[in-house]
Parts: sequence; structure tokens; C-alpha cells
Amino acid sequence: MRFGALLLLLAACAPMPLSAPKAPEAAEVRVSLVDFEFQPKALKVAPGTTLVFVNQGQAPHTVTDSRGRFDSGVLAPGAEFRRTFTEPGNYAIYCALHPYMVFSLEVGP
Repeated sequence: MRFGALLLLLAACAPMPLSAPKAPEAAEVRVSLVDFEFQPKALKVAPGTTLVFVNQGQAPHTVTDSRGRFDSGVLAPGAEFRRTFTEPGNYAIYCALHPYMVFSLEVGP
């Protein structure tokens, strides 16, 4: 009887087959353009993250990469610009209409 109970206990502790882990959905992060500044002013995100830049101020703005990789064009108040960042690295982003508005992005693990 003891041997049977021991087998039952060992069977209960045996690892169960698991299904493959589900890939996480791509993250989406909002960045606000308010009163002539990006909020937040800096972020670190994983590759594949989509940033949604939303102009929540009263003035038009742009979301422009300092290395010329992308530019949102002029965003009227209430407009948004979406960009998925797949390439790891550092991005210096600014508003072409108000160059003192800067945003620092690090894409990496």
C-alpha cells in the first residue's frame, strides 16, 4: 500500500506538458505634445513598441527624427502620429516648428 501511495504522489509531482508560451502583443505607448514639450521627455522601450504621439496642446507640432528617418508632418491640435520602432538604438526626436521641444527614445531590451 505504501508503494502505491508513493507512486501516486510521484505522479502528482511529475511535470505536466505545457503549451507553447503565447507571444506578448506588441506594446503601445502614448507620448503627449503639450504646451511646447513632449511628455514624457524620455523613454526606453522594447523593439516592436508602437509610440502614439498625440498633440494635446493648442499649437501645431511635428514629430521629427534628427537623423531624417521619419517625420510626422504638421500635427494639428488633437491629431496623432503612430510609429513602430523595430530597430534598436537611440532616437533624438524634436518638433521642427519648435526645435527646443526634444524627446529622447532608447529602443532595446
